[in-house]
Amino acid sequence: MNYGLSIPLGGRTLKDHAAVLDRAVMAGYTDVWSSEVNGHDAFTPLALAAQRYPGLRLGTAITPAYTRSPALLAMSAASLADSTDGQVLLGVGSSSDVIVERWNGVPFHDPYGRVRDVVTFLDRALTGEKVDMETPSFTIKGFRLGVVPQNRPKVLVAGLRPGMLRLAGRRSDGAILNWLSPDDVRKVVPYVYEGRSTAPEIVARLFVVCSSDVEKVREHAKRAIAAYLNVDAYAKFHEWLGRGDELADMWGAWRAGDRKAALAAIPDSLVDELFIHGDAAACRARIQDYVDAGITTPMLALTNLDGDAADLIDQLGRRAGASTGPAVVSAGTATKPVDPIVAQDRQRWGELGWPQPTAMSAFMSLFRTHERVLEVVRKALKQHGLSITEHSALLHLAMAPDRSSPLSRMAERLLISPARCNYVVNRLESEGWVERKPHPADGRSTLAVLTESGAAKVDRSIAAVDGIDFGFRGTREQELNDLVDALAACARVEEDELTGDADRSAPVAVAGD
Repeated sequence: MNYGLSIPLGGRTLKDHAAVLDRAVMAGYTDVWSSEVNGHDAFTPLALAAQRYPGLRLGTAITPAYTRSPALLAMSAASLADSTDGQVLLGVGSSSDVIVERWNGVPFHDPYGRVRDVVTFLDRALTGEKVDMETPSFTIKGFRLGVVPQNRPKVLVAGLRPGMLRLAGRRSDGAILNWLSPDDVRKVVPYVYEGRSTAPEIVARLFVVCSSDVEKVREHAKRAIAAYLNVDAYAKFHEWLGRGDELADMWGAWRAGDRKAALAAIPDSLVDELFIHGDAAACRARIQDYVDAGITTPMLALTNLDGDAADLIDQLGRRAGASTGPAVVSAGTATKPVDPIVAQDRQRWGELGWPQPTAMSAFMSLFRTHERVLEVVRKALKQHGLSITEHSALLHLAMAPDRSSPLSRMAERLLISPARCNYVVNRLESEGWVERKPHPADGRSTLAVLTESGAAKVDRSIAAVDGIDFGFRGTREQELNDLVDALAACARVEEDELTGDADRSAPVAVAGD
């Protein structure tokens, strides 16, 4: 089962969504989905997500079939697919007369025909085929997509009633559903399966509203119901679902211009049917109800009336409870902090059936942490005119007996070649921090000796890296001790496999510029 999050979340800019994406990946979300109404466009949030997590599935739910030309839709989907390793799902639909005609100035005519023709065009254009089409809503002559993505985007159709649902099943890769209950799903989904030999993708936007105050939830939900279910397409949808009598009073008050009476006419039971609310366990159970009814990709639209919607990401993620689907990592590791990139790689590793995902995760975590720590330390030392290797060389001499060391010993401790070591000492010597002297007992060896100026430099550089906790800022002391122990265990295993190196000393620093 795929598991989606609707982005962007309210209350933050797009550039501030990196942390949202990190939390989503760590919590087990496989998809991010965007929409296009009157805020952000559908593709920019997904393009930003692709740059941070190129393995995520990226979906639009939806892009109106009217407000972009068919060729531009194909180009937008192809460009997004070209920017990511994940699957792109282009959800298109008729949208509504309000969005299309009143807000965008485009005639809203024959929505079924427009969606059908756009989907037909996309099916041909996304393969790189040269397309000539003449339809009642557009004429295209000789269009060929200039960038044909290797991983062809899937095309999904937003459907409400039988005609569009059948179109989604027969002419696209699946359907996108909206504003319905689990019982409604059971009525809707069979139409999508008609005439198909393979199972379609069934995506549903699920509205999750959290607050400790149930009345606050219902007030929020009723405003949303009034805003949407008075739009003609959604009104007809719910009348077809059998809610005509239940919604008659709301529709009558709304047409009469009495908004307050319209809100009052919405029964609490309808909120409970169409919105997911309650504590985290209750919300996860309700999401599972949708999955059991036939949804293959639940897509959560999160609202937190008591705080930040991002706080709900972890609580409702696949890893938060066994009832919402299989966790990507084992129960023993699901609660541990995980590098989100590594978590995503581990998931994909497992999907491909490759061996040793735990060892792979450890290697990638170590590699990525190593690179991040080095970058932080580099910046701190750069202000003192030192590279990490030069700082490590000075530190090695400051801790050595008589503040001196043979160059061969220094190279061994810093894990660098003799030639590299000689270059580093030349640089330090030119600054007056180190001087060379003959070895008193070994005429073949040369000593590097720390000068008083070099000792003062060491003190300043140590203060610089200590001020940033040597790149581990914010990490607790016990966690650092655990890290040291874990790395020591790895070193012991390596030493056991080597022969003739029993007396080899461990390096004092990892070299790297």
